[in-house]
Amino acid sequence: MEFRRNLLAALLASATIMPMYGDNIKDNVTLPEMGTITGRITDADRQVLPGATITIDELHTGVTSDVNGFYTLANLKPGTYKVKVSYVGYEPKYYTVKLTGNNIERNIQLSESHELKEVVVTGAFYGQRKALQMQKETMGVTNVVSADQVGKFPDSNIGDALKRINGINVQYDQGEARFGQVRGTSADLTSVTVNGNRIPSAEGDTRNVQLDLIPADMVQTIEVNKVVTSDMDGDAIGGEINLVTKNTPSHRVLNFNVGSGYTWVSGKPQLDLGATWGDRFFNHKFGIMAAASYQYAPGGSDNTEFEYEENDDKQIELKEAQVRQYYVTRERQSYSLALDYKFNPQHKISFKGMYNRRSDWENRYRISYKKLNSKAEKQSIVMQTKAGASDTKNARLELQQTMDYTLDGEHLFGNLKMDWAASFSRAIEERPNERYASYKYNNKNAKINFGEGFEDVGDRQPYYAASLPALDDNNWKLDELDNANQDIVENEWKGRLNFTLPITNGLYGNTLKFGAKYTSKEKTRTKSFFDYDPEEVLGDSWRNLTVQQIRDGFMPGSQYPANSPFISKQTLGKIDFSKYEGTENYEEEAGNYKIREQITAGYLRFDQKLGKRLFATLGLRVERTDLRTSGFNVEVTDDESTMKPTGDFKNHYTDLLPSLLLKYKYSDDSSLRASVTKTISRPKYSALIANKTFNISDEEATIGDPNTKPAKAVNVDLSIDHYFKSVGLVSLGLFYKDIKNVNVEWSSNKYLGSDLGLTGDNAEKQFKVEQNINAYDARVLGVEVAYQRDFGFISPSLKCLGFYGNYTYTHSTTRNFNERLGIKEGDDVKVAGSPEHTANASMFFEKSGISLRLSYNLASAFIDQMSTSRALDRYYDKVGYLDLNASYTWGKKTKFTVYANANNLLNQPLRYYQGEKNRTMQVEYYGVRLNAGVKINL
Repeated sequence: MEFRRNLLAALLASATIMPMYGDNIKDNVTLPEMGTITGRITDADRQVLPGATITIDELHTGVTSDVNGFYTLANLKPGTYKVKVSYVGYEPKYYTVKLTGNNIERNIQLSESHELKEVVVTGAFYGQRKALQMQKETMGVTNVVSADQVGKFPDSNIGDALKRINGINVQYDQGEARFGQVRGTSADLTSVTVNGNRIPSAEGDTRNVQLDLIPADMVQTIEVNKVVTSDMDGDAIGGEINLVTKNTPSHRVLNFNVGSGYTWVSGKPQLDLGATWGDRFFNHKFGIMAAASYQYAPGGSDNTEFEYEENDDKQIELKEAQVRQYYVTRERQSYSLALDYKFNPQHKISFKGMYNRRSDWENRYRISYKKLNSKAEKQSIVMQTKAGASDTKNARLELQQTMDYTLDGEHLFGNLKMDWAASFSRAIEERPNERYASYKYNNKNAKINFGEGFEDVGDRQPYYAASLPALDDNNWKLDELDNANQDIVENEWKGRLNFTLPITNGLYGNTLKFGAKYTSKEKTRTKSFFDYDPEEVLGDSWRNLTVQQIRDGFMPGSQYPANSPFISKQTLGKIDFSKYEGTENYEEEAGNYKIREQITAGYLRFDQKLGKRLFATLGLRVERTDLRTSGFNVEVTDDESTMKPTGDFKNHYTDLLPSLLLKYKYSDDSSLRASVTKTISRPKYSALIANKTFNISDEEATIGDPNTKPAKAVNVDLSIDHYFKSVGLVSLGLFYKDIKNVNVEWSSNKYLGSDLGLTGDNAEKQFKVEQNINAYDARVLGVEVAYQRDFGFISPSLKCLGFYGNYTYTHSTTRNFNERLGIKEGDDVKVAGSPEHTANASMFFEKSGISLRLSYNLASAFIDQMSTSRALDRYYDKVGYLDLNASYTWGKKTKFTVYANANNLLNQPLRYYQGEKNRTMQVEYYGVRLNAGVKINL
């Protein structure tokens, strides 16, 4: 608390002293009163132009417009100035301003560059020029995708849109991108923010927001900052993905979207609706923008999973196999509201709010072949149904919600600019009445060796060659009946205060920026889980309650048992569990926790011009983290289960994060950038809970540690880029990261109980342990190449064709291994979550309102989870996605667009493997997704 009080006191004192200091100078020396020019840059359609360059050449000074098109030229002496405004694809515009010490507002409208023949303002990259202009003007390495460009790809959520960006890889769930990885680092090392605010996660064990919560049409711009400056959060080793929501317009806006779609698995129609409205009132002082999106998508997947283990002779054996049929209906809702009020050119306030809600109704039908490497009498087959209550469509409902509400302001006091913000964010996951029912083949009497009946073991698709025992076989017995409720809530309160002071103008002008930020987070996970007697609830006639599942056309192969009997979802949905007495399952509740984290940060940033073409940014950020956690210790035996609170555990640490960025503009359209920065990544929440869970019977353990260290990295970046006048670019980048204390999910099949603190008979038992640990230090070296351009430079008739491509190569090495990993000399261990190759390629055709785009996305395999044996390490397999979309737009003032999209044309599955590429651990197919619709822009 003392650190935070001192930091805030220093900031407030600075804010108070600077105006007083300025007044004192005026009392003793007669100085001209300095003036300021403010305004907003728009195009002929009154669309805002972010990243526009506004310069006064005679003073060798200039600024760029922000993401909403606003600019401020401050610290100007009285006089007459010629101001130049330039933008990619537009005619430069000049205007003259006479300053008499007052502040002047001047809004500028640019016209498309019809007269400059080398500037192509139509064609394949027309919608991307705003993004390219923003990239061009940044100090660090940033990739920007505008809403116009997002709309050119067939992407339903933000995650799918991100995979088109250079150096970005995404991981999938139910056929949609859920988490983003930047520059060969795991998703946990990347920060996801909305309007610069890091938003909380609705899941229990990760910090990152689920990208499939947010529809792609709800953002104005996607910014990927691969180099962070001191005025940005330091928790971003991979980088920062910033989603800029739709902001208040400069004129009236009204858009609608109506669409539908289809997927292979469900065979049911989808619905896609969207609307945006905005306007300005009260002589343009008050602005409003409201947007809404609704998507309803029945879908599902076909899945098989396999688990291998290593025996005492170091041989790999198949332990368990599963066949899974998923039916998932996904409903996604998103709403945003932006308000602003401009008191005068020097003072304005604004509000931004966004609410996202995703409901997944899921039914799963699973066949499990268990203990296949044991004696026949210990082997079994389990037929399990996952469902929910009748008021959740007889399906397990996973309701995830995120929201972020921010009130902020910008104020000019002479030359001193102050901006502030206060925000509240919340993430919620609710799983009410999640129900499981299963029946099991008791093999003690039949002694069928299911393991010997498996074919292609160790290959991509092992399967049980014989038929399942008939349902009327008396060895089938009811096995389990469970009902669970889970709630995860994370609340975040944030406040920030920044000051920006231009010190001098000219060829060697400079600016000082400083500020502070305070973040308070609280997260809880509460799960209740009860086991019930299935015979009491379902009765002796339970066989009559089954239905046929595992659909015909099951994509992993026809060798799996289609049309197998499972207890119906309707049976589970109508059960009233209040009529029965259940037994609390402590092992399932062991992950409950409460965590509070407070982050207090302050920074200095100094921007210096070093002549006409060289720019430098020097910064220092200080972040103090205070942590308090509590959870439960659980021990499960054959006879009883115990669950005891861990009590509170506290921890704190402080990080100094310096940064140096250089930018050399060797021409008006070309830049060379170099930077050295230091960043951190805090461990995921589940790793920080001081809990231990032991299942003595199954010899399994899960462990957390509040002293798990954050990862820390020194990042070096070097890049060169050139922007074509015909709207395009070519770039080359090199990056290097030296990361300490990398956090990795670790699993060991054999760990002595005595090493885990157990005594007596349990001390010599060998446990399967799962834990997130500081596994090693790492170095990541990479190369990024990007090229995008239409073909008009070959022949003017080809400007309707274009190419968009990028490629990233990442090489990683590890050292200083945690001894629990069992790393041997000669083992080549790559960084977890680091694909060696990622690439995107798109071909375009745009002419006379017709737009066609064929896109391919590639990522190579990477290690995802480590074990004590390299043969059991888990890998995320390589992926290749092919997508196609087409549209036709017509109209002038009112524009109409009809579109059609096809995703995953190659039917790329999600696949994990253990140790070797052919040893499948999980493979899940989603099929092709199709959708079409119409957009109206009034």
